[in-house]
Amino acid sequence: MSGPYDIVGNDWGGSVGADDALLRALSVSGLGDSEIIGADFIGAGDHLVGADFIGAQAAAGNPRAKAVLHQLAMRHGGAVVQSGLNKRRRYPIGFVPTTVAAATAALIPAAPQNLFRPERLVIPSDIAFDFGVRDIKVGNQSQLVQSVEVPGALFTEVAIDTNVNFDTAEVGNQISVDVRNKTAGDIEFSAGSIGTIAK
Repeated sequence: MSGPYDIVGNDWGGSVGADDALLRALSVSGLGDSEIIGADFIGAGDHLVGADFIGAQAAAGNPRAKAVLHQLAMRHGGAVVQSGLNKRRRYPIGFVPTTVAAATAALIPAAPQNLFRPERLVIPSDIAFDFGVRDIKVGNQSQLVQSVEVPGALFTEVAIDTNVNFDTAEVGNQISVDVRNKTAGDIEFSAGSIGTIAK
């Protein structure tokens, strides 16, 4: 089964079993036990009931699948069903601290584990003036209007009006900052981004 999942049912004191009452509920709903009960057995008496099938059908607005979930809740049982993205939160993400040699450039990655839309890039002011930002990418899409370096100082924690609506990074996409060390010495680059995740 693929996630994310929610648990449907208001009490774990009962159990969901292949007994007459449940089979009657399935019969009333029009969904046969062969369609629902099968691969998801945990035990002979207690098992999850067709989570993928019921969850997908209920999410699609199938009234019969909703009736089955209602019967499960009435019996104090439960089922694991797939749920959509329904929560938004503001989270930070960090870029891997990397030492950038004098007068060279480096691509610094971050790999979000949820859908993440960066809204502010923050480079600490103690190093920002030593770096130029050559590019910011979400996946393979540049987030700059043109391919011209901008000062790192544009993104310090004390910069004003620097909120930007970057593209949304899907799970598996990297967010990367391409920076150039403008000094004659090696400097460790670190940065973070603040944005919105979806769960």
